Amino acid sequence: MPGKPGPTLEAIYAALGEDERRVVAQVLVDSPLTAEAIAAVLTANGHPVSASTIRTYRRALRREGVTSV
Repeated sequence: MPGKPGPTLEAIYAALGEDERRVVAQVLVDSPLTAEAIAAVLTANGHPVSASTIRTYRRALRREGVTSV
């Protein structure tokens, strides 16, 4: 996963299979989906995360200049 995700996103990423990791990383970085929508999907699939965590991660990526996976 690009950048420096926090412990919640790191734990989610570590729990996923290789194909799932690729999709989640792409959605977090490249998707126009809202943080709320992504958090809802992850939480519904057993990976509770807040929209705030996703927004914080996305802001950090922008500051680092990361725009794609």
